[in-house]
Amino acid sequence: MKSLEIIGFTLLISFLISGCATDQSLRKESEPPKIIIEKESSEKVDALAERVNKLEESISKLRSEIVFLEKHFRNIQARPPLSPYKLPKEVTLCGERFPLEDKTVWEHLDWEFIVALNSHAQILLWMKRAQRYFAHIEKRLEELNLPDDLKYVAITESGLRPHAVSSSGAAGIWQFIPSTGEKYGMRRSRVLDERFDFFKATESALTYLKNLYEEFGSWTLAMAAYNAGENRIRREIDFQKTKNYFYLDLPMETERYVYKIVVAKIILSDPGKYSFYLDDRDFYDPLQLERVQIELRQPLPLLGVARAIGCYYKEIKEMNLHLTEESVPVGAHFLNLPQGTSERFWIYFNHWRKELEGK
Repeated sequence: MKSLEIIGFTLLISFLISGCATDQSLRKESEPPKIIIEKESSEKVDALAERVNKLEESISKLRSEIVFLEKHFRNIQARPPLSPYKLPKEVTLCGERFPLEDKTVWEHLDWEFIVALNSHAQILLWMKRAQRYFAHIEKRLEELNLPDDLKYVAITESGLRPHAVSSSGAAGIWQFIPSTGEKYGMRRSRVLDERFDFFKATESALTYLKNLYEEFGSWTLAMAAYNAGENRIRREIDFQKTKNYFYLDLPMETERYVYKIVVAKIILSDPGKYSFYLDDRDFYDPLQLERVQIELRQPLPLLGVARAIGCYYKEIKEMNLHLTEESVPVGAHFLNLPQGTSERFWIYFNHWRKELEGK
């Protein structure tokens, strides 16, 4: 009996061990699919996330392209056809009315207007440079109680190009010939040409225009005289017996001159009206500099100044186009410096001067 019990107990134990082994085997076989499913799910999430990131990048690029295309489209729209653009019904310059009821006057103005509108690049450059130079000109015009429209003379003279030199030898933004420049206090020598000093030339130009107006009693005649010279305008007035600019027979350049000035005013007063657009970041930076006055017994090296104030030599030269060589010459001069550097300049200048005195 005991033998049978032992045999039965042994069989039971064997069965249980076998069952456990089988259960463990089944578990081992079933667990890997669970891991594979979890792994596949994670990979799908990662793939979806990657696709979302790529879509977001694509959307961002598309937005940038849309902004670019909108800007490009506006610029394309600013080009011909020119036929939709019409002259204003009333046109004035420095308070003086253009007699557009005279068909010849209207025709001359219309011609200059269309020619200017077709110069797309030139007008954009006027807009950009005006941001740099007009603020100072406007300030001085207001202080001198002169018409604000006189700032457009500089547009017609040089396009506000500080390096401008004409075939007749006129130079700078206000295009003074040597003799007139010297008459109005701008020195010129081998080492110096103050016609390229924007600030000094502006003072001289506004004084000159004011004097011409006082003589001729008309801003249109004053501007014509600025272009052709007061002697030529005097002679033509005496010979033709009229002081009306619009009916004086003058050199072609001078006849077109005042019309060009008023066209610059028409367009730049409201460029968007004629489909010329610029973003704020597209304009050139306004002039930001410090202007110091010095008196020298010895030439002052500009390279030394640049090193002392922490800027490039090229930067100093570009700010001081009136200084034609490598040094500030002997005498009294204005020197333009980058914003915030005048204190360092005076430290250097005083030290430089003491060293010279000690030699």
